[in-house]
Formats: sequence, structure tokens, C-alpha cells
Amino acid sequence: MRVAAALLLLSLSAPHLALAQGLPFHTQSALTTAFEEKGLRAFSMVQRRGDMTASVSPIVLLPWAPHHRVTTMVVLPMVHKSLAASAPAVGSPYSATGIGDVALSVKWAFFARNRFAGTTRFAVIVSGSLPTGATESRLGTGEVAPRPLQLGKGTGSVGTTLVATLVRDRWGFNADVGHVLYGSDDGFRSGSVTRYDVAIGFRIPRHIETIRTRTLQLYLEWNGSFAERSRQGGADLVNTGGHLAYLSPGVQWVVLPQLLFEGSLQVPVIHDPYGTQIDPGIRPAFGLRFLFF
Repeated sequence: MRVAAALLLLSLSAPHLALAQGLPFHTQSALTTAFEEKGLRAFSMVQRRGDMTASVSPIVLLPWAPHHRVTTMVVLPMVHKSLAASAPAVGSPYSATGIGDVALSVKWAFFARNRFAGTTRFAVIVSGSLPTGATESRLGTGEVAPRPLQLGKGTGSVGTTLVATLVRDRWGFNADVGHVLYGSDDGFRSGSVTRYDVAIGFRIPRHIETIRTRTLQLYLEWNGSFAERSRQGGADLVNTGGHLAYLSPGVQWVVLPQLLFEGSLQVPVIHDPYGTQIDPGIRPAFGLRFLFF
């Protein structure tokens, strides 16, 4: 009887211990509590391709959690893009800064099974974006800058992502796969994108109470995407789309019950583009998450 009572108490406390695993930097998580509920996330990421440099600093708001299995998200991205004047056609160095395309999403963890110091969860994320980013920025020559240099895509998007999370003691596994469709703008349509991610996490120390306990979490992620060719006037653009994947080591440090710092370094390991495209460079990223309560 004492053993049975002890097992019962452990099972009752399992939901708290089950969530003592952090959230990967790039891969989605099926968890809908702690740093995924009623909080704020801000980070910066830099991407270089040849003479072009792009940086994005999203402010991610988690304003409303109507249920312990449902969270909402609003992403306000501040974007900066620049191009060195290495070609006569550019005229002078190009630079554009402003808000990008605002994104909205809802996550529902439709399956959750807790165990002592672990959990298995599945979630679905429905997302979309609004065409709030500028699309008429001009080069030094006075011509409208190419699409990759604009702050926005000029059209909205809709997407769906399926997410799986498995936590066992100090180890965590997350995986997601999703697809995004874009609308058209002035005869141009960005190619649809299928994204897939896998992340393995390891927590230090081993014994903690909740995810708010001061911890250090190490991550190794694989972040990939398949993009279809974009289209202009009904014809495929040859030098767009393809397969791109990064290997992304990262670290996350919970310094206070309501605050954590995180960083990641994305290293391109697969670049199989359609046509001719500039190879991507290493993408550093760093940021923080803060809980409102």
C-alpha cells in the first residue's frame, strides 16, 4: 500500500516535472506552458549572402492562453537589409530598415500524456502573416530593389505545422513539419515552403522542480526547408527555391523564474538550390524570453 501511495503521489506531481525542459531556439515545441504562455520573446538573427546582409529582430508576444493546452502568438519583426555597391547597377550602397510582415498563430496541444519527469505531446499550429512589410524600397539608381531586398513579401500567407515533443527526465526531443502558402502580388508569387525541424535538448542540472528553476540547457537542432520556385507573370523564376538545411547548436540559460537568455549558431550543411543562387553563410542568433507573471 505504501508503494502504491508513493507511486500515486509521483504521478500527481508528474505534470510539473514533465515541463522541466526548455524550448529550442528554432524548432517548434508542443509544450504550451511556462515560457510559452503569456510572455515575451525578443531575439536577433543575422544572415549574409554575398554582398547582401539581412538581419531580423522579431518581438514575439504570447498575449493570451485561453486554455492550458492553447497559446496564441503575435510576431512583430523589425527587419534591416543592406547591399554593398559592388556592382555598377547598384549605384550606391543600399539599405532599408522597418517592420516586416506581421505573423499570427494559434497552437493547440491536442494530445498530452504525462509521466513522472516526462511527457509526450502533439500539437498543431495554424499560422498566417499580413503584408505589412514595405515592397517599394529603391536602389541608388532609382529602380525598385529586387524582391529579396524588400522588407516584406507584399502578400499574406497561411500555414499549418504539426509538432511532437517527448521529454524524459533531463532529455528532450522536439520535431515539427509544416507547409506555408503565399498569395500573389502584382503577378509575383513566392514559392510555397515545406519546413522540417528536429531538436535534441539536454538539461543541467538533472534534478529540478519546474522549467522556472535556474538551469542550463544545451541543444542541437537540424532546421531544413524545401521551397518551390517563385513565379512571375505565370512563369517560374529559374533561380529561386530549393533545399536548404542548417545544423544549429544552441544554449539556453534560465537566470530567473521569469527570465531566460538564449543563443544559437546556424551552420549551413545542405544547399541544393534550383538554378544559380548565392551560398548562405553562418547565421548567429541571440535573445531572451520573459514571462508576464
